[in-house]
Amino acid sequence: MNQDHQDERTRIRGAMDRLLTGQATVSNGSMTAGALAAEAGVHRMALYKRHVDLKREFEERVRKETRQIPETENDSETPSPNSKGPSRTRKPRS
Repeated sequence: MNQDHQDERTRIRGAMDRLLTGQATVSNGSMTAGALAAEAGVHRMALYKRHVDLKREFEERVRKETRQIPETENDSETPSPNSKGPSRTRKPRS
């Protein structure tokens, strides 16, 4: 494992601790992979590609330590079955 990779892992673990103790410094503090990445200063895809194990560890810690179900970024973007999706308004023609 190269030094940059190890540094990322160290930052991600520190970010996990901050999020789980409610001490977020740069993210919105939500229990999402996006907030974890922002808090760690890494691109979100790093958690999905290089550090999948840490993403899973975070989700497991969220379940155990907060007794919450980890949020996914898509939850807020997915319309409910009863909704018609995002509203779009048209500009009136001139």
